[in-house]
Amino acid sequence: MSLMKTLEAFIANNPGLTSREIAEAFADYSVDSVQRTVCRLHDFNFATREMHGNQYRYYVVGAAAGDRLHDSKPKKDISPLFSKAKALMAKGMYRRAASVWFEAFRCSEGGAEREHCLKQRQRCLRNAKQPTSQCDWYLAGKFTGGHE
Repeated sequence: MSLMKTLEAFIANNPGLTSREIAEAFADYSVDSVQRTVCRLHDFNFATREMHGNQYRYYVVGAAAGDRLHDSKPKKDISPLFSKAKALMAKGMYRRAASVWFEAFRCSEGGAEREHCLKQRQRCLRNAKQPTSQCDWYLAGKFTGGHE
């Protein structure tokens, strides 16, 4: 089991702990990596945090760890994002399409949907034109010709 899933299960069984208290329970991992992972759980909306005094206390979103079906947030329909990204790709606007695919990835729930979004985003980034340098200056040490 990954550290993120392990921490999610731990927070579900012990709600209201601070990141320091959670890190103390996992002596096998560094404090920084545990605290960073707890923050990622919050960033990915797998956990919520509430300010108590001057510390955040963490709680798992949903009824149980790993249970995404009973979240309080309604599911967002991502089919408009799919069609928007495909339309941008058809116009050759690959960078914009890549950002729309990433938004669809963030809103999607299932693993297959998320994988599809990532593959399409990578495809767009490969097809995007690389920016060309339009500067007239050279780095020191680069010989460009003699002076006369």
